[in-house]
Amino acid sequence: MHAALSTGAGAGLESSVVGQHRDAVHHRRGAAETAASLRVHFAGAAFTVAQAEECGISARRVAIAADAGVLVRVRRGLYLVGDPAAIDQSDDARAGAQLAVAQHRVEQLRDGGIPAALAEEMAASIWGLPREPGGVSTIHIPRGTTAHLGTRQGVRLREGDVRDTVTFRGMSITSPLATARDICRGLPRYKAVGLFGLAERRHAEWLLAGDDRMDPGDLTQALTDPDWRADLAEQMRLMLAASPRRLPWCASADPRPETYLEGISWGRFTGWKFGDMRPQAWVRGASGRRYRVDVLIGGVAGEADGAIKYGAPEALWKEKRRQEDIEEGGTRVVRWTYADAEHHPDRLLQRWRRALAHRAA
Repeated sequence: MHAALSTGAGAGLESSVVGQHRDAVHHRRGAAETAASLRVHFAGAAFTVAQAEECGISARRVAIAADAGVLVRVRRGLYLVGDPAAIDQSDDARAGAQLAVAQHRVEQLRDGGIPAALAEEMAASIWGLPREPGGVSTIHIPRGTTAHLGTRQGVRLREGDVRDTVTFRGMSITSPLATARDICRGLPRYKAVGLFGLAERRHAEWLLAGDDRMDPGDLTQALTDPDWRADLAEQMRLMLAASPRRLPWCASADPRPETYLEGISWGRFTGWKFGDMRPQAWVRGASGRRYRVDVLIGGVAGEADGAIKYGAPEALWKEKRRQEDIEEGGTRVVRWTYADAEHHPDRLLQRWRRALAHRAA
């Protein structure tokens, strides 16, 4: 009797467990299908429950997918397709979620007739300009609109000029030049000069390639045109017209330095007033081969050593042979790192002074 009861209870428990497992599998499969459908409709953009329902996906399916972990609840009523663990742990994923929320707010405002645009640090991140990490997402709206200024739900609304707005990869966003003007507050001279030059470079790339990126060498070659550089500089000056302290710094900016390290280094060099300086200049080695160096100052070549420039051992060997050929051809070489340019400018200045004095001797 007891054995029979025991057997029956065990069978019932087993059946219950199997049923729960089957339900869990069904929910996971359904959640994955829901996520796949939402990904087709919204790609990486944030979406509301109402928008999901317009695509035939019910609020219940959205809730189940969120419970299963295949959707991320960014805030009440707003979701992303993704892994919440990644959102918590990855800086890139967090930035993606932040961008999705800001884009969603821009779309809401534009649907309401307000020409909003992503701006400041968020725009700098999209353009690939140097910026301070963290902070809230900023959206610019025209002056005199009915939208409430200030910060709500992690997004800050500020007034801006609608003429600063361009379209990039389907997003309404402040141009690289306007973005540099907006984020240069508080920067020291050498960083501001570097930022303005990189913004001019990115603006030129956008004019040439639109949503695509160019080979750095091809872009630098295009920027050898002095008239075009002068036009970019004039546009940057107009952006800084209301900033008398920073306006003179724009005259030192140059769009030819290709990296942030080269940009802030150029900012240092122009402040030291070395005289004849050319970024991305060509020199000839003893072999007769021509090399493009990061900067040529008074006949001395300068090379900025970035963290990823020599990732493989063979790259170090090639660079050693390259420098030997340049120096045997009569051009002295000065090398420096980010730490030198950012934290030890006095040492870098002395290194350059010694090299220039040696050449003049």
